[in-house]
Amino acid sequence: MKTWGTINRILLGLLMLVSGLLKLFVVGADGVSGMLSGIVLFSWAPFFWAWLLMLGEIISGAAILANYKLKYFAIIPIIVLVIATLFMGINLANLGQTSWSVVLLHLVAISNYVLLAQYGAKKEK
Repeated sequence: MKTWGTINRILLGLLMLVSGLLKLFVVGADGVSGMLSGIVLFSWAPFFWAWLLMLGEIISGAAILANYKLKYFAIIPIIVLVIATLFMGINLANLGQTSWSVVLLHLVAISNYVLLAQYGAKKEK
């Protein structure tokens, strides 16, 4: 069971690290800020939120891979994925156009990060 927990932690760390690095080097801060400017919550300073998102994903992914302070660093992906699910995944104007498979994948990832924060942190003591 310990091996599966390690594999899960590595995959969850890579999920955040790779998505953060892709945003940083492929999409760029301008592209991410353009994506965030369409969300009312972030429209007042999309460039600031873009950098915060990219750095949060990269730092939390690296910390999870390093098995460092999982209780705290697993919270960042939970927040990112909840916001992504609510504002990008679910189409409130037309629920029929919502990609429910993407929403379910986000929920699976969120639940894994919650488990990592709870049970992965107990191994650190």
